[in-house]
Amino acid sequence: MWSYTLLFVLQIFTFAPTVSGDGSVTAKLHHPVTLTCDSRCSGVLKWSLFNKPGSVLARCDQTSCRSEEGFNISHDQYLKGNPHLTITAADYSTRGLYTCLCDDKDVCNVRLLIETLEMTRVIAPGEPIDVHLPHTDMVGVGFTASDAVQPSNLQICTVDKEKIQCSPDYKERASLLNTLQIKDGNVSDSGNYTVRDIVNDETLAIVTVHMREPCPDIKQQEGVPVWVVVLILMLLLVVALLLLFCAMVRYF
Repeated sequence: MWSYTLLFVLQIFTFAPTVSGDGSVTAKLHHPVTLTCDSRCSGVLKWSLFNKPGSVLARCDQTSCRSEEGFNISHDQYLKGNPHLTITAADYSTRGLYTCLCDDKDVCNVRLLIETLEMTRVIAPGEPIDVHLPHTDMVGVGFTASDAVQPSNLQICTVDKEKIQCSPDYKERASLLNTLQIKDGNVSDSGNYTVRDIVNDETLAIVTVHMREPCPDIKQQEGVPVWVVVLILMLLLVVALLLLFCAMVRYF
């Protein structure tokens, strides 16, 4: 009797899946990333997106593993109880909550995020400001001025594919190309432009804009040094004396 009880307990600890709990991982854009799951599964293991449970990205059993294009899973690691899912090139289409199932029972949930892009632009007054948009599926652009006089992260535009809506101050200045372009940049435009995914409430990019001081107009800004004026006057005086001397020589 005790031997059967002990065998039953050992089977539970050996074969029952262990729930790893929820977590998240942040990936660099277009870089590989691994979603970790530490759960031993003696049956059929599946990875899928939470909002697309019928679309299996990777599947393992005791004999082999197979995965969709762009995803990898190791059969050796699966047998060791580490059925990690690797995404070969993370991008915005691969974001979301991933679920790992063992015999259709939830054992791991991992959310994939994309690292916020940070860029710096230095422009001269009058030049356009290009705000990079990682994607255009319902994103918002906010602005925080360098001098912080205006409210922080003030919403200035929203972009939904080819449609753009901007606040009155930017309606005539903003246009949508491969970027959100704001024409006629000036000193008050210096600051941080934050691009957010409205649907997923994620910060996609932060573009810091610095305004370069305009080059001074040499003809207008630079005055003539005093010593140059004195030298010119002395030369004029010498020339005048020479002319006077020549005139006197001719006269006599």
